[in-house]
Amino acid sequence: MSGATAAGSAMNRRVLVIDDNETIQADFRKILTPVQPADEEFRRTEAALFGDTAPELESVRFELATASQGKAGLELVLAARNEGRPFACAFVDMRMPPGWDGIETIERLWAVDAELEVVICTAFSDYSWEETVRRLGRTDRLLIVKKPFDAVEVLQVASALTHKWNLQQQARRTLGELDALVRTRTKELERVRDDLLALNRELGRAKDAAETANRSKSLFLANVSHELRTPMTAILGYAEELKDRLEGRDDLRFEHESLITIQRNAQHLVLIIGDLLDISKLEAGRLRVESIPCSPLEVLREVLGLLAQKARAKGLELALECAEDLPRSIASDPLRLRQIVLNLVDNAIKFTGQGKVLVTAKTAGEGRELVIAVSDQGCGMTPEVVARLFRPFEQADVSTSRRFGGTGLGLAISRQLARLLGGDLRVRSEPGVGSTFTLAVPTGVVSPSGRGPTDAGAPPSPIVPPPGSRVLLVEDGLDNQRLFARILERAGLAVTVAGTGTRCLELIGAPSEHRFELVLMDIQMPEMDGLQATARLRAAGHDLPIVALSAGAMLEDEHACASAGCNAFLAKPIDRTLLLSTI
Repeated sequence: MSGATAAGSAMNRRVLVIDDNETIQADFRKILTPVQPADEEFRRTEAALFGDTAPELESVRFELATASQGKAGLELVLAARNEGRPFACAFVDMRMPPGWDGIETIERLWAVDAELEVVICTAFSDYSWEETVRRLGRTDRLLIVKKPFDAVEVLQVASALTHKWNLQQQARRTLGELDALVRTRTKELERVRDDLLALNRELGRAKDAAETANRSKSLFLANVSHELRTPMTAILGYAEELKDRLEGRDDLRFEHESLITIQRNAQHLVLIIGDLLDISKLEAGRLRVESIPCSPLEVLREVLGLLAQKARAKGLELALECAEDLPRSIASDPLRLRQIVLNLVDNAIKFTGQGKVLVTAKTAGEGRELVIAVSDQGCGMTPEVVARLFRPFEQADVSTSRRFGGTGLGLAISRQLARLLGGDLRVRSEPGVGSTFTLAVPTGVVSPSGRGPTDAGAPPSPIVPPPGSRVLLVEDGLDNQRLFARILERAGLAVTVAGTGTRCLELIGAPSEHRFELVLMDIQMPEMDGLQATARLRAAGHDLPIVALSAGAMLEDEHACASAGCNAFLAKPIDRTLLLSTI
């Protein structure tokens, strides 16, 4: 209750005088509570003497209480505090026989009101300053006034100390309000913090659930890919073998065309599987690109060589134009670069009914950027269609999917791959005129230009392994055993088949007149898989080349094979030409 009086707007001017001399008490009253004339006659006289505009002198009036002994003064202090109207200041005489002296009185006053400002009034040096400090402590709430005192001095001391007391109370109230505000804000912040923590926990659980779902999806797609690629190897391989045997047989033209249809649709399924795996890895942020030396011209020739027959079948001209300064080598990922260009050229052929598909290649930005443009003379697209073209599973419209097929993943994957390579993929299109897709990627370390001829339709020269080379084929699937053995034997190779990794180790470790010159190692096998078998061969000191044959087409599958000691990696279904050139 010590600051109750000051809690309002009025200043607390309550002063207590404790002195056993009634004359001195009267002096305090004259100084601190002077009689103020208030009658009208006096005011009229004042106005006549000083005029209506004379300044009105304001004097500070104090509310004064007196006591003759320390005990009586203590009772007044206690009563004032209980009423909520504490004294701001007390003038205490030092000698007040027969009761407490001034020091003891002050000690007791401060025991009940520690905020009371005190002035010791004394004519004698009963206590030295050091002894006074020892008894009362060093404090700024204590002054000493020597008797006889001056009225102005008493008035100034009372004004200063009561003003100080009021300022301290105001500061305490302000600090209390600030403290209450801080506590309120702290509670609000704690609630916000708790809400955020709860939200973070919810987000964490949602993130964990999403990551678990992504992992499950990726694992599912990887398993589906493996299970589909293994039989696709046999379907495509046997279809190609039969197609070659029926080539030129007019009496079996229908059978020949049927095999081409089987082969084309099987390849389409393989591409869809690859797209699903790629989009899954891109969404999970798990697809990585390389930066190795590669030839942009070789990539373009390879793509156009693969699609030349498709363009000819539709009566389209497929042309390649390269700038004279096209670098012979750049630093990029040839696999992903080929994937992007293959998708763009394949789409251009798909959506062009007649006319020409043109592929151009040049550098820009002082040779720092490789720019490949694929232009067609197809149906073109409106700006609305272009705006959603690069979204996954989106095509121009429903009729596009019905007419041309596809999942709508190719362009979405291509743009994301382009950005992973440090570049971008853009499109310019006009309905009824055609479209141009422009791929721009950094060249990295550029070698001198070496454009060479740009014949798009020329297939690469076939590469065949040396006849009589001894190859160990490690493959557990009977269909693929027969297929690979036939391909290899027709190429003039001597083939030995092992159905498990364990059998592979037995054959390589057995005494033999003819050592194997190469191993084709299937990865997924019972008893001992290809990775384990390869690792054991390397641990035993065998340095013969090992080519991994894997239905797992993920980049981590290739890295796992390389880590085990494989020299090369081929993903199923395996292209016959690529198989032989790798061997």
